[in-house]
Amino acid sequence: MGTVLEDVTSESVDAAHIQRRVEDWEERLNRLYAEIGDWLPDGWEARPGAPVVMHEPLMRKFGMDAKPMPTLELHDRAGHVARLKPRGLWIIGENGRIDLKHDGHYYYLMDTADNFEQPNWEVSRADRRCDREAVTRAWLRRILQ
Repeated sequence: MGTVLEDVTSESVDAAHIQRRVEDWEERLNRLYAEIGDWLPDGWEARPGAPVVMHEPLMRKFGMDAKPMPTLELHDRAGHVARLKPRGLWIIGENGRIDLKHDGHYYYLMDTADNFEQPNWEVSRADRRCDREAVTRAWLRRILQ
């Protein structure tokens, strides 16, 4: 299976495939959060946030239990906080989305890679969804300023 659309329309998708997708999503989240933690400018620190419960329709369809997924909080010395929360795995046209809130701005981080491929994280402001750029150290530092 290469895309989310294939997951939701294929008759060959089974519970094992959905379980693999959920496990892959959690691994991709943890890897991205670790990378973001490494990119932080001086004065910022990364902390695990409260997990969010994932129980998407395909999980329910195949009788899977809800699963807590990791979140990330970025804190600076002045009390500013940026929060990253997984929004969903099965998003048409994407291989998962994370919402980031910081200083009244909302950002969508989207993995545009096919299922089980190397992640390709892109980001846009929520109010400018068509203006995407790569998720990089430079991007992160720019929005945290």
